[in-house]
Amino acid sequence: MIKTYAIFILLIAEIIMCNVSYSQELVVPIDWGNFKKDNPSQEFLLSSKLIANAGRYSYTWANDFYKSSETNDMFIIENVNKEQPIRTPSSAALGLAVAIKTGIEPQLMGGSYYEIEKTIIKLVKGVVINHKANGGKWGDHWQSTLWVAQIARAGWMLWDKLDKNTQEMLCKALIYEANRHIFPAYKIEYWNGEGGNSRAEENSWDSMPLQLAIAMMPYHPNVKDWKEVCSRLLISAYSVKNDMSKTKPKLDGKSPKEWLDGYNVREDGIVINHNILHNDYMVSIAHLQMSGFLVFSLAQQKVPQTLDHNFRFIYKTLVSKKFMAPPYKAPGGTMYIPESPEQYYPEGTDWSKYRYACYYGMDALVDILKYDKKLPKAAEWRKLRAERILELQSRHEDGRMYEKGEYDNYWGKEQMVFWMMADAHMLQWLADKDALSKKSNWLRHKYLMLN
Repeated sequence: MIKTYAIFILLIAEIIMCNVSYSQELVVPIDWGNFKKDNPSQEFLLSSKLIANAGRYSYTWANDFYKSSETNDMFIIENVNKEQPIRTPSSAALGLAVAIKTGIEPQLMGGSYYEIEKTIIKLVKGVVINHKANGGKWGDHWQSTLWVAQIARAGWMLWDKLDKNTQEMLCKALIYEANRHIFPAYKIEYWNGEGGNSRAEENSWDSMPLQLAIAMMPYHPNVKDWKEVCSRLLISAYSVKNDMSKTKPKLDGKSPKEWLDGYNVREDGIVINHNILHNDYMVSIAHLQMSGFLVFSLAQQKVPQTLDHNFRFIYKTLVSKKFMAPPYKAPGGTMYIPESPEQYYPEGTDWSKYRYACYYGMDALVDILKYDKKLPKAAEWRKLRAERILELQSRHEDGRMYEKGEYDNYWGKEQMVFWMMADAHMLQWLADKDALSKKSNWLRHKYLMLN
């Protein structure tokens, strides 16, 4: 490891002295040889079925929906700065990358390993070529941090299969989205009890390209600045007002009081979004934290201490806070319904009551990382929701989850649930291999902390 560190220090010096701009040279590829232990859990075997079905749908969809370039090396993806044309292929690419890297049989997804790998690469290139950093139109969008984190992670997982030009475009897009959070004009947003939309989810997304850039390029000259703002975003995402006065514990070297300039969650652990008490945006915390545990574990780096701030508190609210009907909608009760895969929405939902995948992600993270000590066990809901998802998927030969009328107000819903389930699946894959990273103060060191 000392030898590797020295090599990268020399590489950085050479790049700076020679004024070379090739950012892909700073990327440390994932060493898949570090994940050899093979002891799949029952939870992993069950989630493998979900991933195989979702992968079959997304693999077929990508090849049917997109036209290929004249050279057939990329999909022609709409060059716009809009959510669905960019987020949907990014989610599909990430889900497929997780599937083949965690050993899902490619035949179950409708292709060979080579064909699925080629599809991922064509999605990656088709998306990153359209980023502003590469002369395209997308980027600087309030949600583009999520998109770049998804597509760049998919590319990182297949790094040795990408050509040099695609590697460079991917790095430029990722660095662009990471760097805009360290510009002097950037300001972290807070809800502070005003208005109908918390900034919890947005701050979560904004941390993701920073996390990934640090994991992928641990010797980049901006790492220290990336870490500083990333820690601030992480602790801000699900902070409550009371956190602003807390002097303990120290997280990444500072107290919550020192990190925070506001808050995004009610004191009782409720997240307000779309002007309602919104369960869906409470479980979004799982996908923030899974991103961190995944990328830093794949890089074999320590996880920042700010990553899981208030996670157990949010889970406790979901499973134990009771709502009376009236004034809330009948029948009342807790958001997590005991012995059921369904959710209770105290003020209803503007999306769909079939959003099992985002709750499954929350269940998996709580179960794997044992945040449910002295609370109702997440493993029970995790199994119930996995079985419910499998039941919905089994209705369709192509592996899709939804039928008309179940989730009609979001076009990329199948690819979105694929990403969410894939992250939970990879987290279990890493846990089964005893490869999940531990937390530490990552600001104590200039570059990174290795496991």
